[in-house]
Amino acid sequence: MGENERISIFDVDGRNDADASHLKDMLYSMQLNSELTRSDKSVYHAYINPNPDDTTDRAMTMEEWQQSIDILTKQLGYEDQRRVVVLHEKPGARVHAHIVFERYNHERGTMATYEHNYKAHDRARAEMEKKLNHRPTPQKNKNRDRHKQTLTEIWKRTNTADEFLREAEANNYKIAKGTDRPFRVIDADGVSFDLVKKLDGINTKEVRVRFGETELIPEKEAIREMQAIKQQRSHLQEQKPVENIPSGSAKTPALETTAQDDARQKFLQNVKDVRERNRSLTREITWSVLIALRVCFSFKGNAADQRAVQKQKFVSCGYEITTSLQQKPPDKTLGFIEAAQFYKPT
Repeated sequence: MGENERISIFDVDGRNDADASHLKDMLYSMQLNSELTRSDKSVYHAYINPNPDDTTDRAMTMEEWQQSIDILTKQLGYEDQRRVVVLHEKPGARVHAHIVFERYNHERGTMATYEHNYKAHDRARAEMEKKLNHRPTPQKNKNRDRHKQTLTEIWKRTNTADEFLREAEANNYKIAKGTDRPFRVIDADGVSFDLVKKLDGINTKEVRVRFGETELIPEKEAIREMQAIKQQRSHLQEQKPVENIPSGSAKTPALETTAQDDARQKFLQNVKDVRERNRSLTREITWSVLIALRVCFSFKGNAADQRAVQKQKFVSCGYEITTSLQQKPPDKTLGFIEAAQFYKPT
């Protein structure tokens, strides 16, 4: 049970009086259908976890739980799918529900889709909060619509990838190469989005055609740069002196803008220097690996030959102890390349 203090069966394919045996038989039936249909994702698991602030003074009733489950089922389009529902109670009397839907539809003989499930969950959340009078869930990013409008306008008024990249950077966006999606856009807060989804009426093929062979920086690197710029901007704002400007006097925002631009360019140059040093370190690591491989492959022959070589080296070293060293070892820590030049493998 883990952190759950109590588990209760709420619904097994429409039966409110189901017990553990009914739950076990239903899950076994779903698993059997999965093997018969050769489906890797035969079930869809969802859960409903109300805000603790909304259930502290008054626990949700069984009717409210049923209403919430029906809302989610309708938004997902799973009204005809078999399901099981269990309620978990955590310490502090906090209850959440787990719903497992069988994706195979026995009437149509097809698998129910789960495309756009994020939007379906978001619609269900909003409907539950409204009907149950719960507090609205804070949105992760309130600027999603603004991002889409701005990036779409930039796309339409530019014709090449370089123009789009310059315009995007001028509006505090960074275009990068993604891992799960080919093109990502990072905003001024360092949050990454799918670029294609932020371009209204533009598909992935059109973006590929425009960008062509344009080299983009990796997504993680772009996120670090935008977050660093954000921290630098916040730091500059904290250090900005507060001046009492008399009423009616002329303001000079151009000087402030110039100083901020200079600081930003200096910071970007520092970031570029760090990236160059990282590339240099990567080359040194590569050299060290090649040296290690050379040392490993230098030991040829069978075990007896290797022992003979080691014994001869030991005798030679014993002799060289009484003689002066022809090459003095360095008295400081060496880099990989310097060490490779000094300690040459046999």
